Amino acid sequence: MKKAILPLLTLMILGSCSDSKTDTKESSKGEIENSQSNKVAPVENYLNTPELIKLNGTDFTLSWSSHPSENYYKQEYVPSDNVVEKYKEMIAVELVVGDLTAKDAVNQKIQEIEARKATDRVSNYALKEDTETKELILDFMMSEGAGESTILEWNVYRYKNYEDAGGNKGISLFSLSKRGYGIDVAQFGPDIRDNRPRYMVEFLALPRPSINLKKQ
Repeated sequence: MKKAILPLLTLMILGSCSDSKTDTKESSKGEIENSQSNKVAPVENYLNTPELIKLNGTDFTLSWSSHPSENYYKQEYVPSDNVVEKYKEMIAVELVVGDLTAKDAVNQKIQEIEARKATDRVSNYALKEDTETKELILDFMMSEGAGESTILEWNVYRYKNYEDAGGNKGISLFSLSKRGYGIDVAQFGPDIRDNRPRYMVEFLALPRPSINLKKQ
Protein backbone atom coordinates (compact mmCIF):
# COMPACT_ATOMS: atom_id res chain seq x y z
CA MET A 1 0.00 0.00 0.00
CA LYS A 2 3.04 2.27 -0.04
CA LYS A 3 1.99 4.96 -2.51
CA ALA A 4 -1.29 3.10 -3.13
CA ILE A 5 -2.76 5.32 -0.42
CA LEU A 6 -1.30 8.59 -1.62
CA PRO A 7 -1.02 11.56 0.71
CA LEU A 8 -3.73 14.12 0.07
CA LEU A 9 -1.28 16.87 -0.71
CA THR A 10 0.20 14.79 -3.52
CA LEU A 11 -3.22 14.15 -4.99
CA MET A 12 -4.26 17.79 -4.77
CA ILE A 13 -1.19 19.36 -6.26
CA LEU A 14 0.43 16.85 -8.54
CA GLY A 15 -2.62 15.54 -10.32
CA SER A 16 -1.34 13.07 -12.91
CA CYS A 17 2.27 13.57 -11.85
CA SER A 18 3.60 10.28 -10.45
CA ASP A 19 4.93 10.07 -6.88
CA SER A 20 7.35 7.38 -8.04
CA LYS A 21 10.70 7.31 -6.31
CA THR A 22 12.32 7.06 -9.73
CA ASP A 23 11.54 10.72 -10.47
CA THR A 24 14.71 12.53 -11.41
CA LYS A 25 14.07 15.30 -8.86
CA GLU A 26 13.75 12.89 -5.97
CA SER A 27 16.32 11.68 -3.47
CA SER A 28 16.61 7.95 -3.00
CA LYS A 29 15.53 6.39 0.28
CA GLY A 30 17.96 6.04 3.13
CA GLU A 31 21.55 6.57 2.21
CA ILE A 32 22.66 6.16 -1.40
CA GLU A 33 26.01 4.73 -2.29
CA ASN A 34 27.95 6.90 -4.69
CA SER A 35 29.46 4.42 -7.15
CA GLN A 36 32.25 6.77 -8.23
CA SER A 37 33.55 7.84 -4.84
CA ASN A 38 32.27 4.80 -2.91
CA LYS A 39 30.95 7.24 -0.31
CA VAL A 40 27.47 7.45 1.15
CA ALA A 41 25.42 10.49 0.20
CA PRO A 42 22.75 11.79 2.61
CA VAL A 43 19.10 12.25 1.72
CA GLU A 44 18.38 15.71 0.31
CA ASN A 45 16.87 17.83 3.08
CA TYR A 46 14.77 20.21 0.98
CA LEU A 47 12.90 21.66 3.95
CA ASN A 48 15.85 22.10 6.32
CA THR A 49 14.00 20.16 8.99
CA PRO A 50 15.95 18.19 11.63
CA GLU A 51 17.69 15.05 10.38
CA LEU A 52 16.29 13.19 13.40
CA ILE A 53 12.92 13.40 15.15
CA LYS A 54 12.46 11.68 18.51
CA LEU A 55 9.04 10.34 19.47
CA ASN A 56 8.42 8.48 22.72
CA GLY A 57 12.09 7.47 23.01
CA THR A 58 12.39 6.28 19.40
CA ASP A 59 14.67 8.05 16.93
CA PHE A 60 13.12 8.61 13.50
CA THR A 61 15.80 9.42 10.91
CA LEU A 62 15.29 11.27 7.64
CA SER A 63 15.34 8.36 5.19
CA TRP A 64 13.69 9.56 1.98
CA SER A 65 12.74 12.85 0.37
CA SER A 66 10.91 13.97 -2.74
CA HIS A 67 10.52 17.18 -4.73
CA PRO A 68 8.59 15.96 -7.78
CA SER A 69 7.08 19.32 -8.67
CA GLU A 70 7.97 22.97 -8.18
CA ASN A 71 5.61 23.50 -5.27
CA TYR A 72 5.52 20.09 -3.51
CA TYR A 73 8.00 18.61 -1.02
CA LYS A 74 7.88 15.50 1.13
CA GLN A 75 10.32 14.06 3.66
CA GLU A 76 9.93 10.72 5.43
CA TYR A 77 11.47 9.57 8.71
CA VAL A 78 11.64 5.98 9.97
CA PRO A 79 13.33 4.18 12.90
CA SER A 80 16.62 2.39 12.20
CA ASP A 81 14.94 -1.03 12.15
CA ASN A 82 12.36 0.07 9.53
CA VAL A 83 12.60 0.53 5.78
CA VAL A 84 10.59 3.14 3.90
CA GLU A 85 9.03 0.64 1.48
CA LYS A 86 7.60 -1.51 4.28
CA TYR A 87 7.63 0.69 7.34
CA LYS A 88 5.89 -0.10 10.60
CA GLU A 89 6.19 3.47 11.86
CA MET A 90 6.82 6.63 9.88
CA ILE A 91 6.83 10.37 10.49
CA ALA A 92 6.50 12.65 7.48
CA VAL A 93 6.78 16.37 6.81
CA GLU A 94 5.13 17.74 3.67
CA LEU A 95 4.80 21.18 2.17
CA VAL A 96 2.70 22.52 -0.67
CA VAL A 97 3.23 26.12 -1.71
CA GLY A 98 0.18 27.61 -3.38
CA ASP A 99 -3.29 29.05 -3.03
CA LEU A 100 -4.68 26.35 -0.73
CA THR A 101 -5.72 26.16 2.90
CA ALA A 102 -5.51 23.46 5.54
CA LYS A 103 -9.29 23.28 5.51
CA ASP A 104 -9.26 22.61 1.76
CA ALA A 105 -6.80 19.76 2.29
CA VAL A 106 -8.75 18.20 5.16
CA ASN A 107 -12.05 18.32 3.29
CA GLN A 108 -10.57 16.59 0.28
CA LYS A 109 -8.90 13.93 2.42
CA ILE A 110 -12.21 13.23 4.15
CA GLN A 111 -13.87 12.82 0.75
CA GLU A 112 -11.20 10.28 -0.15
CA ILE A 113 -11.74 8.32 3.08
CA GLU A 114 -15.52 8.37 2.62
CA ALA A 115 -15.13 7.09 -0.94
CA ARG A 116 -13.00 4.18 0.30
CA LYS A 117 -15.76 2.98 2.60
CA ALA A 118 -17.48 1.30 -0.34
CA THR A 119 -14.61 -1.21 -0.65
CA ASP A 120 -12.73 -0.83 2.65
CA ARG A 121 -14.79 -1.70 5.74
CA VAL A 122 -11.99 -0.42 8.01
CA SER A 123 -11.94 3.06 6.49
CA ASN A 124 -12.97 5.66 9.08
CA TYR A 125 -11.80 8.96 10.55
CA ALA A 126 -12.12 11.56 13.30
CA LEU A 127 -11.41 15.28 12.96
CA LYS A 128 -10.68 17.94 15.54
CA GLU A 129 -9.18 21.42 15.66
CA ASP A 130 -6.50 22.62 18.06
CA THR A 131 -7.34 26.26 18.64
CA GLU A 132 -4.00 26.88 20.33
CA THR A 133 -1.74 25.53 17.57
CA LYS A 134 -4.18 26.36 14.74
CA GLU A 135 -3.86 22.79 13.49
CA LEU A 136 -6.57 20.61 11.97
CA ILE A 137 -6.00 17.07 13.20
CA LEU A 138 -7.30 14.11 11.24
CA ASP A 139 -6.80 10.55 12.46
CA PHE A 140 -7.98 7.71 10.29
CA MET A 141 -7.76 4.01 9.49
CA MET A 142 -7.39 2.34 6.12
CA SER A 143 -6.75 -1.19 4.93
CA GLU A 144 -5.82 -2.98 1.73
CA GLY A 145 -5.39 -6.53 0.51
CA ALA A 146 -6.32 -9.85 2.11
CA GLY A 147 -4.64 -12.70 3.92
CA GLU A 148 -0.85 -12.44 3.95
CA SER A 149 -1.07 -9.38 1.70
CA THR A 150 -3.21 -7.41 4.16
CA ILE A 151 -2.02 -3.95 5.22
CA LEU A 152 -3.75 -2.15 8.07
CA GLU A 153 -2.78 1.50 8.48
CA TRP A 154 -3.49 4.15 11.11
CA ASN A 155 -2.54 7.78 10.55
CA VAL A 156 -2.55 11.09 12.36
CA TYR A 157 -2.34 14.12 10.05
CA ARG A 158 -1.63 17.56 11.50
CA TYR A 159 -2.55 20.16 8.87
CA LYS A 160 -1.59 23.81 9.22
CA ASN A 161 -1.59 26.85 6.98
CA TYR A 162 1.93 27.89 5.99
CA GLU A 163 3.51 31.25 5.30
CA ASP A 164 7.23 31.95 5.03
CA ALA A 165 9.18 35.17 5.59
CA GLY A 166 8.82 36.04 1.92
CA GLY A 167 5.03 35.87 2.06
CA ASN A 168 4.72 32.56 0.19
CA LYS A 169 1.66 30.66 1.42
CA GLY A 170 0.48 27.09 1.34
CA ILE A 171 -0.10 24.05 3.55
CA SER A 172 2.26 22.07 5.76
CA LEU A 173 1.50 18.56 6.94
CA PHE A 174 3.15 16.80 9.89
CA SER A 175 2.05 13.17 10.13
CA LEU A 176 2.49 9.89 11.94
CA SER A 177 1.68 6.57 10.30
CA LYS A 178 1.66 3.07 11.80
CA ARG A 179 1.16 -0.18 9.89
CA GLY A 180 0.54 -3.86 10.42
CA TYR A 181 1.16 -6.47 7.72
CA GLY A 182 -0.22 -9.94 7.08
CA ILE A 183 -0.56 -12.07 10.20
CA ASP A 184 0.62 -9.14 12.36
CA VAL A 185 -2.68 -7.36 11.63
CA ALA A 186 -4.29 -9.56 14.31
CA GLN A 187 -2.14 -7.82 16.95
CA PHE A 188 -1.94 -4.43 15.24
CA GLY A 189 -5.68 -3.77 15.23
CA PRO A 190 -6.19 -4.32 18.98
CA ASP A 191 -3.02 -2.33 19.72
CA ILE A 192 -4.39 0.72 17.89
CA ARG A 193 -7.81 0.24 19.48
CA ASP A 194 -6.35 0.13 23.00
CA ASN A 195 -3.50 2.62 22.65
CA ARG A 196 -4.78 5.14 20.12
CA PRO A 197 -5.45 7.84 22.77
CA ARG A 198 -1.89 7.56 24.10
CA TYR A 199 -0.35 7.55 20.60
CA MET A 200 -2.39 10.64 19.77
CA VAL A 201 -1.30 12.51 22.90
CA GLU A 202 2.36 11.66 22.32
CA PHE A 203 2.36 12.77 18.70
CA LEU A 204 0.32 15.91 19.27
CA ALA A 205 2.78 16.91 22.01
CA LEU A 206 5.69 16.61 19.56
CA PRO A 207 6.81 20.07 18.42
CA ARG A 208 6.14 20.69 14.76
CA PRO A 209 9.45 20.89 12.84
CA SER A 210 10.20 24.34 11.50
CA ILE A 211 10.47 24.54 7.72
CA ASN A 212 13.05 26.65 5.93
CA LEU A 213 12.89 25.99 2.20
CA LYS A 214 16.18 25.71 0.38
CA LYS A 215 16.48 28.02 -2.58
CA GLN A 216 16.57 25.92 -5.74
